[in-house]
Amino acid sequence: MKRRQFTQAIAASAALSAFPAYVKAQSRTLRVGVLLPRSGVQAGIGQDCHRGVQVAASVLRELGLPELDLMNGDTESNVDVARSRAERLISEGAQLLVGAFDSGQTTAIAQVAEQRGIPLVINIAAAPPITEQGYKFVFRNFPTAPMILGDAFANQLEIFSLTGNAPKTAVFMHVNDTFGVAMQKGFTGVMSKFPQIPYKVADTIAYDPAPRRSSW
Repeated sequence: MKRRQFTQAIAASAALSAFPAYVKAQSRTLRVGVLLPRSGVQAGIGQDCHRGVQVAASVLRELGLPELDLMNGDTESNVDVARSRAERLISEGAQLLVGAFDSGQTTAIAQVAEQRGIPLVINIAAAPPITEQGYKFVFRNFPTAPMILGDAFANQLEIFSLTGNAPKTAVFMHVNDTFGVAMQKGFTGVMSKFPQIPYKVADTIAYDPAPRRSSW
């Protein structure tokens, strides 16, 4: 398993263990709706997260916590589908939602969870606005985009120091979705807190992660 895949799996596993007290309080099996993009453009990432969920069930069992009834929902890498899947899982009895890696899809799920009064544990989605709206049923289990950027700049400075080399210019590329826009908005502000950064950003490029067929 690659490092990125391992991180995603651990995050997915940790998300399910975020409410141990809540789980212990249940007199019957806790029904957890797991929403992940297991098809579509983000399928690979969603499937990695799903493997983490599968690991979580046995880990929680070893901790002596009650059994979980995992209810899986595929968001198909689509915001509207994510919203409808969340509604369906709640209607089918989900008492807790976990998901959905992607910030845009998670934003839609958070709206449903808040309206229906069902707790949502955010799995990886890092756009800050999701947990800055005063929601009472939405909880974060992953760093925000500015936190990730801060760590990235700190790591870069460490590498530059160790190697004795540093670039003079750079291009910042980001996906054109909710997460990418959050990263773009936070980039300049977070970078200003690291005056030691030696390079200047020559350009910022947004791109669509969905594959495009060639016209050739």
